[in-house]
Amino acid sequence: MPENAFFSRTENSYIDVILKDGTYHHFTPRVLNVLLESHRVYKFRRTSGWATVGVDPVRANKSSLANGYQFNGHNRRLLTH
Repeated sequence: MPENAFFSRTENSYIDVILKDGTYHHFTPRVLNVLLESHRVYKFRRTSGWATVGVDPVRANKSSLANGYQFNGHNRRLLTH
């Protein structure tokens, strides 16, 4: 029984990705982040559908923060004690 829980958890952690060269793959979120930073991803599947890089909003990486993007919302990570 525990091994079934392991397999279902790892199977759900793969994301469908189409690279700019037209190939279709399943990657972990960590690999997807690396590929996004290297500008190799054309589309990836979200629960709401396919996201197209350059068209749909994609999570900002550290380099885009350094290039002038700034979050102006409430910082929930501040410690209050």
